[in-house]
Amino acid sequence: MNDIRVSNRDREAVVVRLSVAASEGRLTFAEFEDRSAHAYAAKTYGELDVLVADLPMLARGEAVVVRNRAGVARAHEGTALSFLALAAGWAWVPMYGHLHVVLFPGVAGVVFGLFGLRANASHFWRALATLGVLGGSLCVALQVAWAVYHLLD
Repeated sequence: MNDIRVSNRDREAVVVRLSVAASEGRLTFAEFEDRSAHAYAAKTYGELDVLVADLPMLARGEAVVVRNRAGVARAHEGTALSFLALAAGWAWVPMYGHLHVVLFPGVAGVVFGLFGLRANASHFWRALATLGVLGGSLCVALQVAWAVYHLLD
């Protein structure tokens, strides 16, 4: 079992368990950071087991809460990023006549959208993040075309 590869969900569950231990005072902040970095880099269950070996076992109900907390935190993070991507990615449209001032919303739409795509599993929220990336990309492309036009002019 120690040589079986882990999933992102397994890594996140261990990080949530480590954060619970840190909030209880069982780990210092430096230990939490170090173990979390190792958890995200882990490839097998054996590597994850070492990170929590000196922590008390969670009761069955607590383990479910830890797994759910990891999923819920990620879902909420992705939802907010998708909304931000959509808003920023298309915020430049009303200011289209002033392309010299709208680069920031376009870049923000692309960045938030890419992070929103990474954080979401739901097709709806991924679609919103994709629309934000597309709108932001269009804004950046128009900004570059505007700059080139004015440089050549």
